[in-house]
Amino acid sequence: MIKKITAKVVRAFLCLKNFRTDSIKRIAADTIAHQIARHQNPPIFKERIGKGQKRSKQSRELSLLAELSFAEIKLEWLKRSKEISVLLLLLLCSCVMPAQAQNIAKEAMPQEVGSKLPESFWTQEHMIYAKGKTTRQSLSSYKNQLLILDFWATWCSSCTHKFKYIDSLQKEYEGQAVVLLVDAKSTRDTPEKIALTMKRFNDQLMTVVADTTLSKYFVHTTVPHYIWIAGGYFLAASGSEFMHKSNLNSILDRQQRLKEGTKSN
Repeated sequence: MIKKITAKVVRAFLCLKNFRTDSIKRIAADTIAHQIARHQNPPIFKERIGKGQKRSKQSRELSLLAELSFAEIKLEWLKRSKEISVLLLLLLCSCVMPAQAQNIAKEAMPQEVGSKLPESFWTQEHMIYAKGKTTRQSLSSYKNQLLILDFWATWCSSCTHKFKYIDSLQKEYEGQAVVLLVDAKSTRDTPEKIALTMKRFNDQLMTVVADTTLSKYFVHTTVPHYIWIAGGYFLAASGSEFMHKSNLNSILDRQQRLKEGTKSN
């Protein structure tokens, strides 16, 4: 029994010896001192130790304290290791994520009508299908035009019903207005389905595919859903009934008057 007790004590002190940093050794030493002060005369030993027993009460207490200290040291070590791991993970994320990605994550939130769109809206790249090819592009080239986002899906007949009219509008207002179709990832459309639909209209239209960002800026529950953007501002959200030439003229005329007023001032 004495050998067993001694082995436990040696095990505890060997554990202390294996800690390489002074701070952990100090934590271990403080823990043992605290346990010894708290367990000087544990009641459980008074009940079990009788007359004539040759076992050393001090050895048993020391064995118990060594085991308790070992457990508390291990717990403290695990706790601190977890805190260090979390800090390292946060530091790694902050180093790996580019500043632009952090800004996009922060600013990609629902926009209100009348609000100015953040710069990340124009610089964020999207997968855009046009004329049989899919490339990564930003919306920066449309910043000075009337931009209409048309949220749609291949299974939405009301969406595709307007495509011929939209194509005619784009040709008429080339350089002034552009309609960009947006197929969100939530529609579960495949690239093959999108390509087949675009070919029905001779690939004259272009669409964002598998979108996850624009849908966050402009939350909607039905398609088709149109977003009107001009001068860097979110002007309106509408249904297909407002997709008309007269509305484009009204917005373009207003933008022209604003430009002229700015020049005169």
